[in-house]
Amino acid sequence: MPNRNFLVIVTDQQRRDTIGAYGSQICRTPFLDRLAESGVRFDNAYTVCALCSPARSSIYTGVYPHRHGQVRNEIEFADDVKLVSQYFREEGYNCGFVGKWHCGSEKLPRDFGFEGMNVPGYGNCAKTREYQDYLRQNHLEPGEIIPLGTGWHSNVLLAGSRTGPVEASIPYFLADKTIRMLEQYKEAGKPFLVFCNFWGPHAPYLPTEPYASMYDPDDIPPWGNFYESFEGKPNAHRRYRDAFVGTGGKLRTWEECAAWAAKYFGFVTMIDAQIGRILEALQELDLDTETVVLFTADHGDYTGAHGGIHDKDCMMYQEAYHIPFIARFPDIESPKVVGQPITNMDISPTLLELAGIGAETPMDGRSLRPLLTGERPLEWEEDVMCVWNGHHFLYESRMVVDGRYKYVFNAPEIDEFYDLEQDPCEMRNLINDEAYGAEVAHMRSRLIHWAEKVDDPLTEWIKNLIAKREPARPEDYTPYRD
Repeated sequence: MPNRNFLVIVTDQQRRDTIGAYGSQICRTPFLDRLAESGVRFDNAYTVCALCSPARSSIYTGVYPHRHGQVRNEIEFADDVKLVSQYFREEGYNCGFVGKWHCGSEKLPRDFGFEGMNVPGYGNCAKTREYQDYLRQNHLEPGEIIPLGTGWHSNVLLAGSRTGPVEASIPYFLADKTIRMLEQYKEAGKPFLVFCNFWGPHAPYLPTEPYASMYDPDDIPPWGNFYESFEGKPNAHRRYRDAFVGTGGKLRTWEECAAWAAKYFGFVTMIDAQIGRILEALQELDLDTETVVLFTADHGDYTGAHGGIHDKDCMMYQEAYHIPFIARFPDIESPKVVGQPITNMDISPTLLELAGIGAETPMDGRSLRPLLTGERPLEWEEDVMCVWNGHHFLYESRMVVDGRYKYVFNAPEIDEFYDLEQDPCEMRNLINDEAYGAEVAHMRSRLIHWAEKVDDPLTEWIKNLIAKREPARPEDYTPYRD
């Protein structure tokens, strides 16, 4: 009989640099910092895809999007997919699910062995029966939205605040729901696997007080890449940035973006406090010494980076792909920092190995147990491949990153290469820099290696296009407008 519990906490669209343990000087996350101090912090964790459905489905399956079927949002799982929850259920675990699903609308958490919330698609927590019941039982009102500003030129709400007490907020409700589930499983006396999935800090950034006014926009300096020229970059990057104001419109000022960033930071700190409530409940229930805790995000958020980009899309910059990943394992000495590149696709194989459960079919993800225990397996890959298969428009890219160097293959445009040590803000595309010729060639060979290894549908395209790549000409990335 299994004798270890597992709690996985996933936030939605949270930047790595919002967490104190990762160096944030402004946004405060005391509870996640405490988790990092008592656990393992992964410094080079990446999302396998900076889009909700592909990333979340890879978390639950341990395979790349082309294998589980959800290469973009609003697509269903392939018929033969098996989720980590099904393996745990077969071994006698209680499997609980709280929060955002966004892995299709036809098959839901309960179809894969989970119990708990069962919200189709992206979902709207405010409309769920569970949230409405929670408000009634606690005599709470949900509050009103006070909008701050819009993101896209089509006036989609991007940020603001919500009136009412914190206790009426959705993050508080999700934490409460998770705590009740932990209490239930403690009483049942069976081992458990629980996923708590927050809808935030995904836009619209809507914290309640005191978090809504916790950060002064004047105290937030511009991102290091805010004044981005896009010189030598794919044209799609500039076009996507301009989509937020409309072609020919006036670009965002930092004052606008800072106001939104202040709400984003407030939302992050608000969610951190709810994560703290969950972790404190684990301790009060005497479950902390027998429960593995994993915290990560499905992907990041641009929050005005690179000239005013919000949300995420075809750009494979660090703000969207470099994610927080913290693990607390009761049997491991801590604190510890791991530098090897990993992805959130590694979660399922890690959970299975730590529970002593064998997978029926091989997974693309790798168990992190050796890294958690300080080992360094000889066969461990020293880089990771991340993917993009389109979202708002059809555009496919692949990325290989080893912690210092990042190579991005863009099928329809020029490629990108960044030295993250010398240029952490990714302002200079070095794809044509002769001084980095050997590094570019090596990373291209690594991409081909990864594509072949995981049977990427783009493998032959990648090989053929890379073989024909020539240095980009200025006209290949000439701005389409001043």
